[in-house]
Amino acid sequence: MNDLAVLLAGGVKCPSALFVALWRAAEVWTPSERATADPPAHTFTTRLDQALDLDDAEDAYDAIIDVFAAPARSEAAYRGQVLRLMRGIDQHFLSIHPRSVSVIPTSGRRPSLPRWLGEARETREVTGTYWLDGSAMLIPRGPLCRQSRHPVAANADTLADRFAALSVVASLVEHDGRPVQIQHQFVTADAARGIVPSARVGTEKVAFLPVAEGDTDITKSEIQRGENSFVDFRIAGHLDAAKAVIEALSAAGFVDIAIAAEFVMSEDDADRLAQGLLKASDSPRAVISGSGPTRTLKEGQSFNEARILNGFGTEIWRQKKLWPAGITRSLATAYGLSDPGIGMLIEDSASGDQVFVADADALGRCVVFICQDLQARPLTEDILRMYQPDWVFIPVMDYGVESSRWTHRRSAELSSVSQARFLVSSSLTLARWLKMDPLPPCGMAMGPAAPAYGDGGRVEDDERAVAFASVDPASTPGFSVVVWRSGTWERTNVSTSAPALSA
Repeated sequence: MNDLAVLLAGGVKCPSALFVALWRAAEVWTPSERATADPPAHTFTTRLDQALDLDDAEDAYDAIIDVFAAPARSEAAYRGQVLRLMRGIDQHFLSIHPRSVSVIPTSGRRPSLPRWLGEARETREVTGTYWLDGSAMLIPRGPLCRQSRHPVAANADTLADRFAALSVVASLVEHDGRPVQIQHQFVTADAARGIVPSARVGTEKVAFLPVAEGDTDITKSEIQRGENSFVDFRIAGHLDAAKAVIEALSAAGFVDIAIAAEFVMSEDDADRLAQGLLKASDSPRAVISGSGPTRTLKEGQSFNEARILNGFGTEIWRQKKLWPAGITRSLATAYGLSDPGIGMLIEDSASGDQVFVADADALGRCVVFICQDLQARPLTEDILRMYQPDWVFIPVMDYGVESSRWTHRRSAELSSVSQARFLVSSSLTLARWLKMDPLPPCGMAMGPAAPAYGDGGRVEDDERAVAFASVDPASTPGFSVVVWRSGTWERTNVSTSAPALSA
């Protein structure tokens, strides 16, 4: 039987580090070993809670070790003690979790916190995490602004779903064998430097901005690099992308989130957009400016980068595309590009090597996957499963965001592993190149496959809820707005049909 003191030997003495150490022990147990754990006696739980109420982190740690002084009667009993301790720490962290609402007594005093817990909250506001030891991070269990997954959401035993306030996550994920670093950051609920709170959590208003709408709004040029042919997509010189976004937002009125498409916003354009937002009135709480080429080059290639801004144009973070997409022969020729034969044309962009996860307590945990990045395996599943974001922002350049196309299918697949809401925004120029009539939707909003329960047992959203956003032909520049839990929403279904029979 494992001895807790041996397990924790040499570790830092605080409840945050203790939770991480215990997580590492519990995650290697089989699901059946966790499920058959024998819960400890009531006296164990009482002493444990008393230990966690101590002010000093080291005192709390030492008191917890004292609770474990008596050997467990069996391996199952030991596992039950470990899981109960983890749950006790998790329950204490709920008082500082972003989704928790503090109940203020009539005296006007807030419930007091142990000093170690207040220190953990301050550490997160500086570093983005409660605890970091190089290979793992202790962070609030996502989502930050809505209920977490139900403990039985996976229809099987999972360690992470046992906890509502805490998650232990990796700082490295993989894409097809290569390591990708996770940069986790805290975003203050501040109008000037962060993202402001809202009274309408769960019913956010989202504007989708294609920016490039005409058949000449995106340029394409080809270049040979090594043995491969590449194509460089850029916003056309006649189109002021920053101005188009500002004008569309002015016409849309106040929205919580605005998201533009891929390859419509160069780094220079994003600079101008930031300046324009500073002067604009009634700007969104967050603007995902779309993406485009950077000024910085790597071996002759720019990065394809998205910039995320607040309503005053302050930069919150940037995200480089990880995986430049390829264009198959049929689409290449349809787009007026060279015939790649049995190969493909590749977007002329350098690959990024890190993903930013931004904890904006006033909006939620956010991550950006630019177009093809949504398909990166196992990276996207791992990030959504571990980090449980509130929002996944997906700027794409495609010939539309219609039902059952790849963005819809992939979002539906990923919707089963977290409570994330997916926002996809596409330009319409490629649809013009294909002479599509009517034009397809430019945006899609999709919720989780199994929404969590809110207050009073109320389900927060319909299962697999999805809405498609089409530009109003009368709007110039074009935009479309979706309001969560309002308007026309559909339910994603998987179905089969019989193949057509030849005569």
